[in-house]
Amino acid sequence: MSRRWIQNPNRCSDEYLDGIEDFIEFARRHNPGATRIRCPCRRCNNTLWETIENVGFHLVRNGMIETYSIWNLHGEQLDHASSSNATRMDSVEPIVDPNDQVMDIIEDVFPFASTNINHEREDDVPTPIDSAEFEQYEKLLKNANQELYPGCESFSVLTAIVELMHGKIKYRMSNLCFDYFLGVFKRMLPTDNCLPKDHKHAQKEHETLDTCLICNESRFKMTSQNRTTKIPQKVMRYLPLKPRLQRLYMSTHTATDMRWHKEKRVDDDVMRHPADGEAWKEFDRTFPEFAADPRNVRLGLATDGFNPYGVLNQHHSTWPIFVFPYNLPPWKCMKKEYMMMTVLITEDPGRSIDVYLRPLVDELKDLWTNGVRTYDKSTGKMFTLRAAVMWTVNDFPAYAMVSGWSTKGYMACPVCKEDVTSGWHAGKVCYLGHRRWLPWDHEWREKDKEFDGNTERRLRPREWSGDEILEQLNRLDFAPFGKTVSRTRPSTHMNWTHKPMLFELPYWSKLKLRHNLDVMHVEKNVFDTLVGTILDIEGKTKDTIKARLDLERMGIRRGLWMNRDSDKARRDLAFFSMKPNDKKEFLKFVSSKVCVNVDGGKFTGLKSHDCHVFMQRLLPVGIRHLLPEDVVKPIMLLSRFFSQLTAKTLRKTDILQLRHDIVQVLCKFEMIFPPAFFTSMMHVMVHLPEEALLAGPVNYRWMYPIERLLGELKKSVRNRAKPEGSIIEAWVQYESLTFCGMYLKMWRRLSIVLSVITTERTALWRSWTRESFSRNDMEVAHWFVLNNCDEIMAYLDEHEEMMKREHPSHLVAQKQRELFPQWFLESVNKLKSSNSPTYSDELYNLAFGRFALNCFRVVILTALNFWGLHEMTSCVRKTAVSMSQVEAKCRWFDSNPNRPGSVKIDHGLLSVNINRTWYDDDPYILANMATQIVYLDDPKAGSSWKVVQKMDHRNVYAIPELDLTDNDVDNVADQRLESSMENDAETLRDTHVIQEPFQIQGVSSIEIPIQSITIDLGIFQDSMLQWARAAKMM
Repeated sequence: MSRRWIQNPNRCSDEYLDGIEDFIEFARRHNPGATRIRCPCRRCNNTLWETIENVGFHLVRNGMIETYSIWNLHGEQLDHASSSNATRMDSVEPIVDPNDQVMDIIEDVFPFASTNINHEREDDVPTPIDSAEFEQYEKLLKNANQELYPGCESFSVLTAIVELMHGKIKYRMSNLCFDYFLGVFKRMLPTDNCLPKDHKHAQKEHETLDTCLICNESRFKMTSQNRTTKIPQKVMRYLPLKPRLQRLYMSTHTATDMRWHKEKRVDDDVMRHPADGEAWKEFDRTFPEFAADPRNVRLGLATDGFNPYGVLNQHHSTWPIFVFPYNLPPWKCMKKEYMMMTVLITEDPGRSIDVYLRPLVDELKDLWTNGVRTYDKSTGKMFTLRAAVMWTVNDFPAYAMVSGWSTKGYMACPVCKEDVTSGWHAGKVCYLGHRRWLPWDHEWREKDKEFDGNTERRLRPREWSGDEILEQLNRLDFAPFGKTVSRTRPSTHMNWTHKPMLFELPYWSKLKLRHNLDVMHVEKNVFDTLVGTILDIEGKTKDTIKARLDLERMGIRRGLWMNRDSDKARRDLAFFSMKPNDKKEFLKFVSSKVCVNVDGGKFTGLKSHDCHVFMQRLLPVGIRHLLPEDVVKPIMLLSRFFSQLTAKTLRKTDILQLRHDIVQVLCKFEMIFPPAFFTSMMHVMVHLPEEALLAGPVNYRWMYPIERLLGELKKSVRNRAKPEGSIIEAWVQYESLTFCGMYLKMWRRLSIVLSVITTERTALWRSWTRESFSRNDMEVAHWFVLNNCDEIMAYLDEHEEMMKREHPSHLVAQKQRELFPQWFLESVNKLKSSNSPTYSDELYNLAFGRFALNCFRVVILTALNFWGLHEMTSCVRKTAVSMSQVEAKCRWFDSNPNRPGSVKIDHGLLSVNINRTWYDDDPYILANMATQIVYLDDPKAGSSWKVVQKMDHRNVYAIPELDLTDNDVDNVADQRLESSMENDAETLRDTHVIQEPFQIQGVSSIEIPIQSITIDLGIFQDSMLQWARAAKMM
């Protein structure tokens, strides 16, 4: 009997409801007389016992565990497992045959060719498949059904090709190398095998055309008639967008996720996704017809240039243009698997980038106006897919290309535009005037000598709407595209270089945010300017002789003027720069963390992420005792600004505070540093909080994912004479293999184990350590597991009541810890002897308490690394029936602020004395209780003190979701999702590391107490299946 209905996301479909009836009948037949059985719904997870009627209700409301395809907990026998350990065959389970998985791919890619599509209306019937596509379908179907060689059951021809292509992409094999090994494999296999002989190249569809299909201009440059090789006018490669957007809905693995932003997202004061931003919501209000269908796709667009050769002495720039969907949940947004390269340009396009954007813009216009008919696998119906670009993501030079506003000169700020405050200082354009963002009655507005010598009476620059910008652009006359065209830009054009082609999109002028300032590059440039100045690094500092002379010219800050006591003017060290000895101490502090040349007094080879970590983590710790307090405070506030701004979750009230803080920081900097300090990157910080309010967290709008992807593209260059050809060929293969890889998963995890048991663990055996454990250590570890197992909380409560009746209140906790393990074992033995349905082998093994301990310095759990430092070790507790559970043996630092010499708080940073510990008799925690913490040396407090900084893993998301039940009741559930690797660790009860009142201000986790809504359906529970069928027919 097929159980594919378990994977069906439509829990009101006939297939799913029939499957539930089959399961209920199966459970009754294999459990005669039982009134309660394990509930395999996603909530109960086979750990709770419910009546058979309630189980049916739960399965319709919550869905069945997708990986529970062998019903061994409900009476089904396993072929290769004895009954004694059948319940433990749940950690890994081989699923369907790979050949069947390939058939699933074909069914999803060619839904029109399937006869099982559910059409409820005439307009749901798809357009008949054309002959070319049907030939491709038949070819794939033939290869999927054909054995690799007679008698081969493991591989079909198509499965073998997919597996080999996966290896080609993973290990970056060239075509020649791949063809060679393909030939070797073919000779190794039986003579009558069907493996292809060599690598199949793509056909060149327009190879014979001499004119452009769009404008009918010649494709090639005019050359000598004797020249055999034609030189193209321009070269670009374009990959259509529509088929890839369609695949997101045609695949079982992504169709449901594409509606997450509407059906699962919790809409509250916390911003976790671009859909929480005001720009998204305003778009919905402006275009309600588009917003009515959550399947319509919201896109981001990004471009950047890179050197495909990876060497700086070759001046070649390749520019890909990526499009990525925002409908997906946070743990899939901006991931490489869901980014789509649409255009690949072989040169730096400059302002002529619109020439290359033409095919993409035309396709986007069609997707907005007409859409494309698409099959939705999750509903089994056809719908019209439409798409819209919400904004672009670029660094500052690419921002100018795409937006049409030059980011150089006196009006370089693309937000303030012509109303920016700028001037010529120290031989360059600088950007001051940040007092304009202060309240009208702020005292700093009246000060002149502390700032630029003038009082400030102006309001903040006005904001231009998209319609106003479009109207302005329509009045201007721009030069034609092309780098050979040179014409002086009239003053009326301000900083406009061209009218962006994106304004051809009907909705583009209505967007509240069209282009994002890249926080990644802003942070790096701010770091370079700030650190170069306070360390007085030659070539990096903004405190130059020209800057000092500029202060003299302006008549402000006499203390920073040139020293003219001798015959030669001398630039003395400024109060905001470190003295030589302090500079050396600071560089030694960070020398083990970043690229530092201590003797040379400078940094070398810092990348954007190095600056990101330095700005937010190292800089505030290292400067507190080396610079004056008036300089330290705004730098600390700036570090906290970037920490909070780049968090995965943002509260709107916090963003409003950040908007106030950054104005304070810039104004204080204006009173400290010379005007030459204020580059365009320093100025645009004032606009970052406003963009966060509009578009949500910055990790969906910065260049880090794009830069990582460009790094991968560099590695795919095999032919250095034609790098773009290598890149595009590798990308097409990568996209194909990524799509197939979602289906070809040989193993899946099941989650029908106790909450304290670890089902997925990889230990680094080279890190194994020899540890001796006393009987007391064993008992402490066993009690900790018992006290933290959700499944035995009822036993703990019962035993606690007994202890309260038999012992004084001050001894209850101690007596329970001593007596509960033996009492619990006796209770489980009684359940076993009476054949109680609540008995399980897992429960008995947990109570029995005999186990072996292995210790490791490093343990990898669910793709996360757990590192033990010095005396901290990870102990893997193995039990008699192959259950394993990871505990961390810790030293708890005393963090009680009421005890002198335990903790210090300085500028919001918490330092702990590592020589002061507590809870030595309770050293263990479960792995899922661990929090990522970094301990930094505290140079201000001394060698025995460490600054504690809480970290957030890049791939861990704590996202609450809406759980939409079939009766349209919205339940908010903070669910643990396998795909998101969500960390559901509770906050520790004690101040083992950081307690809330003393937590570091910065990137802190946001905990929202959300309770599920439970509705008593009364008599309707007995007829839940009939109710669901009736609801479907309504």
